[in-house]
Amino acid sequence: MNLTTESNATRGARRRARTRALILDAAERAFTEDGYRGVKIEAVADRADVAVGSIYSHFSSKDGLYLACVERAVEFFSRYMQQAYQPEWTPLEQVMACGDAYLRFHLEHPGAFRFLAFDEADPAVPVDPETQARLGAAIDALIDEFAGKIQAAIDTGEARPLDARLAARFLWGAWNGTVALGLRRDGIALSETEIHDALQQARNIVNWGMSAPANRDAAGAPRTRLLTTVSPPPVEGEG
Repeated sequence: MNLTTESNATRGARRRARTRALILDAAERAFTEDGYRGVKIEAVADRADVAVGSIYSHFSSKDGLYLACVERAVEFFSRYMQQAYQPEWTPLEQVMACGDAYLRFHLEHPGAFRFLAFDEADPAVPVDPETQARLGAAIDALIDEFAGKIQAAIDTGEARPLDARLAARFLWGAWNGTVALGLRRDGIALSETEIHDALQQARNIVNWGMSAPANRDAAGAPRTRLLTTVSPPPVEGEG
């Protein structure tokens, strides 16, 4: 392959990646607003400003498009969580930072958390067993890594003895539940500002509850800092 051919191939791959990202951005908004049943491929194409055929070329079907949104949400969330695992931070600081990373993920990819709970999605969404297992394993790995950070905090004496596996799943459920309140239309609904404040308040509550006696100052306050994460660097082709 000569340099011109290779350059053309590279540009073509970049254009294809950009188009794919535009379609996924549009589909994420559409599925969030209208649900699986309510989404039409033509409407997604209009949002993304691409031809309908381009969607079928990239994703084969509406089902394939939905599952691609799920896979991208898992990939995005993993990258956000990694921002909490800074080696210079203590294990419990990393645990606390995960709450901030989850909030940042929600604010920058609104609605994507729904795809993380794809098991509970509309039953109209067909998920073959192989895909179900692969996506489930990816999410399990994320939660298990988080549980490992909790266990490390216990082992170093920062955190009280507790069941790290259950604590990780409780916090995962609490974060999802708090963000989900932004979708409600009744009296317990939260605005984006209230979701932010609620999750930050929750970090403080969890810090006080999890910190071991040896990890407190003379006044009894936790020594663990509530640190702020940063957004992961973009990758080529992201929208």
